[in-house]
Amino acid sequence: MIQVIGRVEEILVYLSKNRKREVPLSEIADTLNMNRATCANILKALKEIGFIEQISYRKGYVLGEKLFAIVGVNNDPDRIVTLLKPLIDSLCKEVNENVMLSVIKNDKRINLYSVTANHPIEAKIIYEMKAWQATTAKVIIAQYSSEKLNNFLKLAGMPGKDWPEVKTKEDLLNCLSEIRAKNCFTVINQHFACIAAPVFKNGEVIASIGCYLPDMRLTKSFHKNLEDKLSETIQKAEMLLG
Repeated sequence: MIQVIGRVEEILVYLSKNRKREVPLSEIADTLNMNRATCANILKALKEIGFIEQISYRKGYVLGEKLFAIVGVNNDPDRIVTLLKPLIDSLCKEVNENVMLSVIKNDKRINLYSVTANHPIEAKIIYEMKAWQATTAKVIIAQYSSEKLNNFLKLAGMPGKDWPEVKTKEDLLNCLSEIRAKNCFTVINQHFACIAAPVFKNGEVIASIGCYLPDMRLTKSFHKNLEDKLSETIQKAEMLLG
């Protein structure tokens, strides 16, 4: 029994060190010098109790949501990237435009993962910027509860020059309400466009996905296609996140 517990610890530690990707059974067993059948049985048991997850059949393993909940970490960024990276890659390939997965950390919008398209002219993706400057952050903030929004305002302050249309708290609430009413939110600024939508987990907004492109490519029909593909990706993302 003690030996099995030791093996369980080794597996969980190894998955923790490789949280940004799916780890195949063969790699786990060979790296930890375990019999593959024994490793498979342990992985199966860990999967059944929710400590690890297998994103799809024959794919590798990642740490499970239940394990994060036990240690009080509900939205581990590395786990979010591991789960959603294939969807971001697929969306970029389908629409051939830059795609980014974003979160808000303190008063900043952070690029968790992004992938670029194949065009001579591309929209530049910035790793970190003030939340009020980013469309991908605004779609997240628009989903905040009153309490969470007030806490964010204490940290970040009002948008000021970063959102010229917003002069008062009432203006801010009205603009956020308009964003919240849309499945996808589009902003065109300085000849570049961003179409973004929030990602939810168990009813709580945790991230956003945005497509970036020069506005000259954003025809009416292509805009509709982008919104449809983005909405499909969001639905798949939320199913994976649980």
